Amino acid sequence: MKITQTKDIRTANRWEIIKQILHHYPISRVDICNLTGLNKATVSTIVKEWIDAGLVKETERGTSVSGRRPILLEPLLDAGYVVALDIDITNVRAILTDLSGENILSRNQFCIKDTAFPAVYQQICRCIDALLKEQPPARYGLVGVGISVHGIVDLSGLIRFVPSLGWRNIDICTLLKERYRVPICIDNDGNLAAIAQQNIEMNTYDLNDGQPAKAPYQSLAVVNISDSISAGLITNGELLRGYHGFANAIGHHTINFDEPVQCHCGKYGCWEQYCSDSAVIAQANRLLKQPIRSIQEFVGLVQHQNPVAKQVLDRFLTNLAVGLTNVIFIFDCEVIALSSELLSSLPYYLPEVLRRMILPITHSEEVILSRFGKSGAILGAAGQTIERFFQKNPGEPAAV
Repeated sequence: MKITQTKDIRTANRWEIIKQILHHYPISRVDICNLTGLNKATVSTIVKEWIDAGLVKETERGTSVSGRRPILLEPLLDAGYVVALDIDITNVRAILTDLSGENILSRNQFCIKDTAFPAVYQQICRCIDALLKEQPPARYGLVGVGISVHGIVDLSGLIRFVPSLGWRNIDICTLLKERYRVPICIDNDGNLAAIAQQNIEMNTYDLNDGQPAKAPYQSLAVVNISDSISAGLITNGELLRGYHGFANAIGHHTINFDEPVQCHCGKYGCWEQYCSDSAVIAQANRLLKQPIRSIQEFVGLVQHQNPVAKQVLDRFLTNLAVGLTNVIFIFDCEVIALSSELLSSLPYYLPEVLRRMILPITHSEEVILSRFGKSGAILGAAGQTIERFFQKNPGEPAAV
């Protein structure tokens, strides 16, 4: 957001202050000044607004080398809650969190059997209703719904295309707004996983000097591998979306022009056809005598040295290395964080992926496993929804 008006500045300052309280509580007003660079008067005024809004409270006094001990602040995380959804191509997961976006109060999920959107939407509503029914009253109640979609979402929030489900031009946001009367935040799973990863990097501070304990990555790619593949791309600290919002659809980059089987998207030889969880399971089932149904079953076979599983894993590692090499040459990122249930379960194979990557220019690249595993996208959805809630004027009703 380009800040040009006093109102914009106040909104940015309010968000910056509550963000520090959310991530570093209990925290003093002095520490907030040190972390944000804002003066004492601004911090005191805005903190009072948050207290009056019932979203922050004063707690015990902190320690002090000399003089009065500072009063510490902490957020009232139970003042409201959010629902976050992760719509994959085979299942939908849902969580309900408090205003931290990290404390998961309840969960729900269902398998997608009928891929028609009306049928899935009805199940989503039942899923959300079940989560809300369990919650005690809160001052702000449900403050928003965040949605992660394993498909293409444009800049307006329209689900443009989910190839494996056959969805095109789905406006789920309007439907959910009308039903629940709260703001809806929606994005692609890769983007949300990247936002969650970046937030962890940005919010690790040393309160002694107000500086990050580690300089956050300025160029980051989070590759999200589930039953689909997408990425979130951070460049110069900002999310790269592209002109239409499709910059992260890397699962449909071609890695094999000779592939005879057509991808759900209509192309041939897409990366997703080789390295998604569903692709690995399908490859294994073509060779195994006893079929498997989950990636964890496949992991178990690898751990027991099943020769067929080891053969399929070897092909996966090679194709993963090809795709990651393409990501590096296209985006020239500082680091790639992999969100993969398969590799998180078998982390000792990551060095082999690096060995197979062909990097004649850079020669080396940092590739790590995301600390969120497969939960990065859904936690990112919760975090974005909470950020939107706090960025409005405290105490005002949510804008629908």
